[in-house]
Amino acid sequence: MLQKIIAFFTAIIAFFASLFGFSFGKVQVSRNIAYGPAERQVMDIYYPDKPENITDSVDAMLFIHGGGWASGDKSAYTKYCQNVSREGYVTATMNYRMFQQNATFVEMLEDIDLAIAKLKDKAAEDGIELDKIAIMGASAGGHLSLLYAYTHYETSPLPIAFVIGQVPPVDFLDPSFELALGDYQLSIISYLTGVTITRENIDDNLDIIKAASPYYQATPDVPPTILCFGFRDEIVPYSNGVAMDAKLTELGVEHTFLTYPNSGHGLDKDKDVSDQFLEVVRDYAARFF
Repeated sequence: MLQKIIAFFTAIIAFFASLFGFSFGKVQVSRNIAYGPAERQVMDIYYPDKPENITDSVDAMLFIHGGGWASGDKSAYTKYCQNVSREGYVTATMNYRMFQQNATFVEMLEDIDLAIAKLKDKAAEDGIELDKIAIMGASAGGHLSLLYAYTHYETSPLPIAFVIGQVPPVDFLDPSFELALGDYQLSIISYLTGVTITRENIDDNLDIIKAASPYYQATPDVPPTILCFGFRDEIVPYSNGVAMDAKLTELGVEHTFLTYPNSGHGLDKDKDVSDQFLEVVRDYAARFF
């Protein structure tokens, strides 16, 4: 399923190529840059050219892989970083601590913060000034992208221009989730929050579940947001997208909600909506970068 999501994103490469009327030289990559002491706290950073050839400030894009907070790797976005950076962005793809490292959403958000700080500092050391950053992820990566943007927009080491969430779980208290809360779903929420959640004690742990849900962290000041949900998604209920769209509308947050009517979690059955998505990202990049 993750590979289907990644395959969907290949169209983004063509989109970014159209954003610029020029091309830099050979992309420069630094792999496995440590942003913390843990084995998983590493990232790959891509420059559009040799640092000495980059004289203007540039924007950045950070990709956060999915995999249910328990699998996946930064290498899933290697080609995206290469191609997007080739068109003028500084890009990065990161690993982060997951359930196997006893990480909850708190540690995962901390890793994003540390990674952005490292990206900014390394660029500065190399003589590159970063302006703003966009954050993008799919599934678990989309959840973390939104949750970070909604809780760290005032403190992020780089201003967050906009955030993209592809099929992100946004509300773990969604009735559609609640109706399907079997042992697997409950274990996921338990690992993510660090609290053993059962059907019997959900009401006693609403605060921590809400803290892990982007829906409850949204305010009128959160960054512009692009949401993509599959109507036939059997992993993240479509109702999550409907609720997030309604919440952001109520708050007056600039956002776009795209429905893929024939697609599941892979968003791979609606080419027309995929094309529309590229146009939306083009518009956001033009307005918010």
